Amino acid sequence: MEYIKLYRAHTSPKEKDEPVVILYEVDLSKERYAPRVVDIYADLRAINIEDKEFGFVTECPVPVVDEFNSDEYGAELRACIITDEEFELTWESGICQGALFFDQ
Repeated sequence: MEYIKLYRAHTSPKEKDEPVVILYEVDLSKERYAPRVVDIYADLRAINIEDKEFGFVTECPVPVVDEFNSDEYGAELRACIITDEEFELTWESGICQGALFFDQ
């Protein structure tokens, strides 16, 4: 597995109810589909997304960090690799376990 933290910079007031960070658990043996995802909101709450029946929650493979950071997906997206521990702590606690803003 690979764990990615995707930061989303919001510029529109309409987007205030959308996650500002998304954590992906990427299954490298299954073409980079994500079996679990965590949406994190500005108030630090984390919402877990999992589909045990289907096996993954993404509609397409999750891009690699360099692709997210290349502006191909927009300048408002930035990503980094995180540890499985950070992912699991957030998954279990329901609260963001790190920064809400990209600082690299």
